[in-house]
Amino acid sequence: MIALIRKIPLLGFFARIRVRSASLTSLLSGILFLAGAVAAAAGDDCIPNERFVNDPDGRRFLELRWLMDPPGWRVRLRVPAEYVTWADVGCVPALGRGYPDPNYRDVYVHGFSIGVDLPDFTVLHPTDRHIWNRGLDTTKMVVRLDSEVKVQGGEAEKVQALQEMFYGRQRISLDPDSVSLKSSHLTVGPKPDKFNLKRIGVIGDMSRYKTELGGGEAVDYYYVDRKPIDLWFECQAEEIKDHTEDSGWNRRPECQMFFRYARLDAVIKARFPRIFMPMWPEIKLKLDRLLDTFEVGELNEGQL
Repeated sequence: MIALIRKIPLLGFFARIRVRSASLTSLLSGILFLAGAVAAAAGDDCIPNERFVNDPDGRRFLELRWLMDPPGWRVRLRVPAEYVTWADVGCVPALGRGYPDPNYRDVYVHGFSIGVDLPDFTVLHPTDRHIWNRGLDTTKMVVRLDSEVKVQGGEAEKVQALQEMFYGRQRISLDPDSVSLKSSHLTVGPKPDKFNLKRIGVIGDMSRYKTELGGGEAVDYYYVDRKPIDLWFECQAEEIKDHTEDSGWNRRPECQMFFRYARLDAVIKARFPRIFMPMWPEIKLKLDRLLDTFEVGELNEGQL
């Protein structure tokens, strides 16, 4: 179960249907807990890519085998455990030994997730340390770190790959001939700059989403006015209101921020409620500082 959920790309997070039933959410949490226990307890005849450790001073870390440039350079990455929202700790994918989860198939971790509470970047309450955002009043930010080691080339090429991701997602989400946009009578085009960022997105009447499910196909892209585009956001369209902006809406629209973090050779994908977009420069600065605290050390003959 854990491995399957980790494989769900964040590309579709706007279109995902939220689970609002407390009973279903509790059931899902129980399943994930059991699956994690199975993975953690699985055989001791392998070398795990991830593990939790307690330091003598009482601090707890998630240690990962992480791959960075130059190719083949594996390191021990240490992440403060209180920020971790997701980790497949153990040697066997939760769906069985044959499941092709790259975090088990390869000798390094491809990606993992951390989380904080906004706006103060406080540590999440233990009951909220899961990857899902919940409820109309959630203030959680979930941050995914994905290794870019397989992108060939130096820093310029890796930043270029991030820009190509930006245009690629636009081609899919802002295709004016897509069935989802046409059926909703929506178009696409430039929108006024906002938050000191350029913007392009979906245009049209979205008032029906006050009462109807949907709206995931209606997105705005915010991006820096420079080339290459090395920082950008994908948000639910401004016309879909947060319930704190308009009480007639029963929604909590989200944004996802994308940027490259060179020190760990990673692409960062940070998902948070759209109401925090006005403070995105502060979010970016604080996130950079948090990532700077992750410790990079040497492996012991390839082992943690």
